[in-house]
Amino acid sequence: MEHVLFTRPNSPIYPADLDLIQRVFDQICLDRGEDPSSIWASEIARTLISLYRSGVRDEELLLASIPRFRARNAA
Repeated sequence: MEHVLFTRPNSPIYPADLDLIQRVFDQICLDRGEDPSSIWASEIARTLISLYRSGVRDEELLLASIPRFRARNAA
């Protein structure tokens, strides 16, 4: 089941939230063979935080959202 909650954009991100975002970020970088300190990875980190703050709280949904983000911005 996907968890989508709508929160304020500036609501705090707690340690457990950061753990989830970090796991997703690490997995995406690993899957793409990307250096986590690259400009591309910084864009992905910002996107993950934005998605999380907009209410996307499911790990699989966050993972699935990034390829779509990249496809839109590549065009």
